[in-house]
Amino acid sequence: MIRTELFKLRTHRTPWVLLAILIASLLIAPIYFAIKSPDDTTGLMDAYIGVSGILTPLLATVFGGWMIGHEYRQGTLRRVLGNDARRGRLIATKAATGLVALIAGVSIAVGVGALASLASAASFGETIVWDGVLRSVLSDGFFALVIASIAFILSILLRSDTYAMLGALGVMIIVGPLLTLIPAVGKYTPSALANDVTSWISGTGELVVSIVPASLGLLASIGVLTAAATATFQRSDI
Repeated sequence: MIRTELFKLRTHRTPWVLLAILIASLLIAPIYFAIKSPDDTTGLMDAYIGVSGILTPLLATVFGGWMIGHEYRQGTLRRVLGNDARRGRLIATKAATGLVALIAGVSIAVGVGALASLASAASFGETIVWDGVLRSVLSDGFFALVIASIAFILSILLRSDTYAMLGALGVMIIVGPLLTLIPAVGKYTPSALANDVTSWISGTGELVVSIVPASLGLLASIGVLTAAATATFQRSDI
């Protein structure tokens, strides 16, 4: 199954298009500032952090929903599943290969962006101070993993990649922040807990819930969603 999933990742256009979009977006600012030749690298690094912080979670959401959601849309799951006993293994395999692919893709993209930023800064005689930048990128990567995981789980529950993407964005960007208006509830939503963990990683902002309870709560939330998705997938008529 792992070889099959890796083959799909290599041959489908969607993962490569998402990777190309992220890399191209991270290259725009270095090229612009190399031509503009500013007095310092502040704008360059702000652009690097901003693009990474916005696009990485969005593209990760698309990738997470696509991993299994597109097979519902194309009707290929019937061919993959020989019997019900393989369903749990299929989910685990897709989750594992998707996780590795996502980490590898984001690492390559931000690495290319970092090298391009270094070259851009060198072109106008400046050096980049990386203090805090890498932690910010790591926090964005963690948030991307969380939202991609939720999109992956929702694609199983909703049997649709499109609805999974919209649902994950809604949970993390719309519903979660709205629930913070009710402190007793809002601070324990996946969105709020993920924000606490990312704040701890980046070293910026105050934590509403301390890091250990936030990490355990986030893990428990994703665990409950995973269990529900697995149970639904085992019983559903594909």
